[in-house]
Amino acid sequence: AAGTQRRAFEMTGTDASECEASTSGRDWSWVPYPEGHRKRRGFIANYLDAVKDRESATERARYSDAVTKALDGEAFAELRRGATVSFDPSDHDLSDAFLDLIDTSGLVGGDDDACLSRLHERLPDFDRGKSHLEDKARLLAPLARPGPRRDRFQNAYDRLMLEVVAPHFARGLPAETKLLYASFPCVRIQQPCDFHTIRAHVDTMYLHPHGSLNAWLPLTTTRGANSLHVESEPGREDFAPIELSLGELAIFDGARCSHFTVANTSDETRVSLDFRVVPGCAYDPDANISRVKGTGAQCYNVGGYYSVAEKIGRDWIKTIAGTPSVRHGFPHTNPETVEE
Repeated sequence: AAGTQRRAFEMTGTDASECEASTSGRDWSWVPYPEGHRKRRGFIANYLDAVKDRESATERARYSDAVTKALDGEAFAELRRGATVSFDPSDHDLSDAFLDLIDTSGLVGGDDDACLSRLHERLPDFDRGKSHLEDKARLLAPLARPGPRRDRFQNAYDRLMLEVVAPHFARGLPAETKLLYASFPCVRIQQPCDFHTIRAHVDTMYLHPHGSLNAWLPLTTTRGANSLHVESEPGREDFAPIELSLGELAIFDGARCSHFTVANTSDETRVSLDFRVVPGCAYDPDANISRVKGTGAQCYNVGGYYSVAEKIGRDWIKTIAGTPSVRHGFPHTNPETVEE
């Protein structure tokens, strides 16, 4: 069942009106770094870049008349407001498939230690002040290698999309019979650390269209500092963590709402999947906003970045399979291609 996304607490901090990176008269109390912190200035600058891009994307975006009508409609506006969608984790083996896929050979401890939230304790020479990028690269390398174990993970992901995510979108758009979705999820590991790992941004900065909505699915419980922080509406700046338990995923308007991580001051690692979903009525294959600057090439294509699910009878069926690429995030490095 779908519900309203919970917003747990307001971020606190020192007023930044004196900060060199601030704008006069603006309230920066939500910024997760206090005045004088070496990362505060850069964090605020990144946020201002996100605000600027959101405004620019709104002005420059051009969509077909049909897509514009869908984006302006109340049904899509309701989907944009966000929701928490629940499912039975015992019926969807994403966590088990993920554990079976990753490379744990470089970790300390036995293979029977499968607690993802304590993953950092098994990293060699774990240090909160380090990024541990090499350790993460080793762990996640199998995601970019085709094979039976990746097929199992892929199938678990597709099944969740068809049986959980697609029905949620169909409840909001009863006439919709087609959904585009990222053909492979982006996997994030945020170990306890002294710094944020994802800067403040909106997804139009990465050429995602306005019809794209974000699905965020943690494989560990998320609370406070180990979660993703999102504003409830574009420009509202009421940032709060998405707090979920196993068997829950969040839908939010990541194309327009700023989001970021903070320093994970907890003692638990967060492992999460994120992917984008576009209702068929909101997809324009020729959208100018998704063209690469310089070449004009269209990115986020059906059969490349996107797989397609269609409602046939009472069931959602995957009818077109995309291909994992660099646009699906680390560790993929191959360019997006579309099979002719």
